[in-house]
Parts: sequence; C-alpha cells; structure tokens
Amino acid sequence: MDNISSHIKPYFKGKNPIIKLSQSWMKWAFFFFFAASIFGVLMRYFFVGEVPIFTYKHLLHAHSHLALLGWGYMLIMGYYVFNFCIDPKRISIYKWMLFLNVAAGLGMMFSFPVQGYGTISIFFSSIQLFSSYYFAGQILKDLRSQGQHSWARMVRFSIYWMLLSTLGLLAIGPVGAILGKNHPLYYMSVQWFLHLQLSGWFTYSVFGILMHFLFNKGKNIHLLPYQEWILHLSVLMTYALSVSWSTPISLLIPTNSIGVILQSIAYFWIMKPIIQAIFPGMKFPSGWEERLLYVGILSLIAKALVMALLVVPEIAHISITIRLFVVGFIHLVMLGTLTLNLGAVMQLQGWLPRNQWSKKSWFILVLGFISSEVLIFTQGLMLWTEFGFMPHYYLIVFIASLLFPIALVIIQLTCFHQSFKTSKIYKSNQIHQTSNQHMKSSTILSWGVGVFLLASCGGGGNESEGTYTPPSSNTEKTADPKGIGEIKTVDISAGIDETMANKGKAIVDMKCTACHQLNDKRIVGPGFQGITNRRRPEWIMNMITNVDVMLEEDPVAQALLEECLTRMPNQNISIGDSRDILEFMRKNDLEKTGSSDAAVK
Repeated sequence: MDNISSHIKPYFKGKNPIIKLSQSWMKWAFFFFFAASIFGVLMRYFFVGEVPIFTYKHLLHAHSHLALLGWGYMLIMGYYVFNFCIDPKRISIYKWMLFLNVAAGLGMMFSFPVQGYGTISIFFSSIQLFSSYYFAGQILKDLRSQGQHSWARMVRFSIYWMLLSTLGLLAIGPVGAILGKNHPLYYMSVQWFLHLQLSGWFTYSVFGILMHFLFNKGKNIHLLPYQEWILHLSVLMTYALSVSWSTPISLLIPTNSIGVILQSIAYFWIMKPIIQAIFPGMKFPSGWEERLLYVGILSLIAKALVMALLVVPEIAHISITIRLFVVGFIHLVMLGTLTLNLGAVMQLQGWLPRNQWSKKSWFILVLGFISSEVLIFTQGLMLWTEFGFMPHYYLIVFIASLLFPIALVIIQLTCFHQSFKTSKIYKSNQIHQTSNQHMKSSTILSWGVGVFLLASCGGGGNESEGTYTPPSSNTEKTADPKGIGEIKTVDISAGIDETMANKGKAIVDMKCTACHQLNDKRIVGPGFQGITNRRRPEWIMNMITNVDVMLEEDPVAQALLEECLTRMPNQNISIGDSRDILEFMRKNDLEKTGSSDAAVK
C-alpha cells in the first residue's frame, strides 16, 4: 500500500470551524467508550467474585446502551459531521447535537446501573432516540452535496437503517402494554433494533467510510444498483435468525440461509475492491496506523466468514444457542469491524491524535480485543464439542477485559492531554481558545447532570424497576406444580445416576451456563442451586422441553420472566436430554445444599 499517511487532506488548515467541534466530540465519544468498558469489566467480575450494590442486568443495560448509543453512534456521526459538513453556518446545529448526546449519555450512564429500565433511564434514552432523528435529517441534508457516488449511497443507507432500527424501540412500549413483556413480539422488537443496528447501521457505515476514504485518495469503488439491493435484501432476510431465538418457526432458518447466501455475495462485491485498493495482496504495512486499519479489515473479513457459516442450519441454530458466540460476534462488530476501522481512518485523516502514546494505547486496545475474542470463541467451541470449560476461564477473560479501560485511560490522559495543540494542523490560537471554552461548557454540563442524577436516583430499589403486569396476569391462575407439557411423571431414585449427571452437565455447560450459574447467584437468569428443592422434576423438564408454552401459560414461569426480563430461548432439547439435565441438577443441589428433591417429599 502506498503511504496512506501522506494523503491526509488539508481539512485543518486555516480556521475551519469544524475543528472547534472535533476535539470535544471525540473526547466525549472516548469517554463513553471508557464507561462502557468499565461496566463490561464489572459484568465479567460477576463470574469471579461478588459485586456489591449493582445487579448484573442493570450493568448489562448500561454497558450495551453506552456502547451502542454512546460510543458507536458518536464515532460514526462524528466522522459524518467532520467530513460532510462543509457549511460553517451549520456547525452550531451539530454543537447542539453534541450537547444533547452528552446529556443523554451521562443520564444513561448514571441511571441504568442504579435502576435498569426505569423512568429516568428511559427518559434519557428517549432524548438520545429523538435527537438522532433530527441529527439524521441534518446529515442527510449535508450529504446532498456529495452526489450519487456508491460511498455516498452506502452512507445514506446506513442512516436509513439506523432510523428503521428505532421502530423496534418504539414498538416495545405498546407491545408490552397490550401483549405483555413475555410475548414473543416483545422480543422480536428488541431483536429488530439490535439486528438492524449491527447488520445495517454499523456495517453500512464501515463500508461507506472505507469507500469514502478511498475516494479521497482517488480510488472510487463503484457498485451497481442491483448489487446494493441484494445487500439490502440480505439484511432483512437474516433477521429471521434473530426471530427464531424467541419464536421457533420452521421457515425462519431456511429464510436466514438464503439471506446469508445473498449477504456473502454482496460482501464479496464490496470488500474485494476495498481490500485490493487498501492492501494489495494483504501485505502487512509498516506504519502503525496502517497496521491498525489492517486488523480492522481482518475483523471485517472475519465477520463476513462468520456470517457465511450461518448458511448451515445446524450452525445457525448453535450460534443462538451458545450465548458466548452471540457475545463474541457483537464484540467482533463493535470492537473489530467498527472501532478499529474507523479509529484507523480517523487517525490517518488527522481527526484523532497521532503520537507515541496514541500508538501504545491502540496497541493495548487491539491486544484486549484479540485476546478476549480468542478466549470467548474458543470457550464457545469447547462447549459445543462438549469439552467443558477451560481452567480459570472467567478469571482469564476478566483480566483480558481490563486492557480496554487501561487503553482508554491512556487515550484520555495522554493522547488528548495537549488538546491537539502540538499537532501541525492545530496552530490557530483562536481555535484552541474556542475549543477550551466549548470543553468548559461540556464539563459544566457533565457535573450538572451528574449531581441531578445522583440526587434523583439515590437509593435505587425495586420500586423503580418500571415493571409491568401483562393482561394474562390480571386473572389469577392456579399453577400446576408439574408445569405444562408432555412430562407428567418422572421416576427418580434415591441416589444419583453419575452417567446421566455427567451427560447433563455437558449439556448445561454448552447451553445454560452463559445465563445461569450453578450457585444461587443471578446473572441473566436465576441460579440453579436449590431448584430441585423448589420445583417438581416434571416442572423442571417441561420448562426445558416446552419453554414457549410454559412462558405463555404457566404462572410460575411467567413470574420468573417478569423478574428476569429475558426470555429463555427454545433450545430444542429432547426429553431424554432434559432427564440428564435434571439428574445433574439433583447432583448439584446435593453437593451445594446437602439435599435434593425436597419438592416431591
């Protein structure tokens, strides 16, 4: 690859007013990235030790909202603003957009860990949601001057997908009020948002930005209309896999397979010319910024290969059965495909600081990304092949996750320390003073919002959960202690069948431990400890094999769903396998509590 660094466009010469905005914008984006990483580290520690005050679900909501709506959203929109806003008179619009996004981000950062989904967290999430509509309209207006190049269309469609994804968020309230939070349509709405964010908004933005980057170097990537529409169609069709997580319908997996084939073809059309233009022959570059982009491109290739594997129905099913694969894929998109590609491009264009400390911090970030991805996918494969857990897995992945906040602290304290003033592109004293004033107002905003939230959120408590009782719960039902399903009676012996228990443990390790602990600690779902002393064996096996009907009709299962707010997926576990799982649960209870089967005595 010819020297990319020498192709930096003179965006920063003179008194371009966009410079006055870029420093504050990127500082806040990285701040929310840091906050999301802290919440992620705390979530990892839940599997290692005790985390006082916080609950896992609340931290999960805080982590995901700040990662998607704080870091990812601000990083992409920052690139769009810095590159496509060419009218100085319109800068004030984006200054207000930054103000709203910082206020919303800080609000979510303080409220979600305390109350999860509640009045305050929903209020600030709504601020971010509705401000994104206005923001999208303004960016689309600026894009009118960019013509109808393929990169411009890709950028426009990334915004369209972002807007379409929010329909899922808008549907959650009405669906929950009318059908209840345990209805499959409720989870389909959530999955609609997540799928279009990852496969539409984030992926299209990476394609568009890489194509725009090459366009500025005189290398235009041209796509035919039918190629673009095949990509659009594939995004919609692959949503079928997300739907199958909560609603197992026979046609969903074949629909996903067709969508995966179309997506693979479209990815090939887009990625081949991009890779040939940036890294001919995939030759490893010499500059560290180019190497960062190289890892980002490899992540994009890995994402495409992972998606291509989902054409096989068995692999598609296991991808949503083993939660580690889901987590690993989301991180591959957010950290590898999005963060590394856009981070490298913004480094090469001069929108991010370029110095030795920046080089070190990005190296630590990449190390954390690669090590955690290797650990997560390796452990997922071990569970799939029934090899169990690698020794000290949770501790090792926790240590690997610590690299993210370490890298981001270095970026905040060193890379941004001199406010870009040592860079040749920031020589104007007037620009430096204006940037300081803007940062001052942002700092005052953060303290103001922080004090307000600490005062209003103090104490937390279950009363702020914003729970909802579905219509089906208004009339009291008598719970059958055996549950609902094919299992009417279960013969259990006084002792433990070790062969069955070992088989059950292998299944639990593969399909259950990402959401359930073997102790009494709640992660996503309740801990398994003591379950045979609380529930009859028929109920346990029916919950495993007939989960959809149980969640719809069994009052006990519905109460658990209302408590956990996460729908248990249908794992298609056979009756024989469920009996093995029951035997393992009996053994687990006997070892941890000293007794089992109290529910039938």
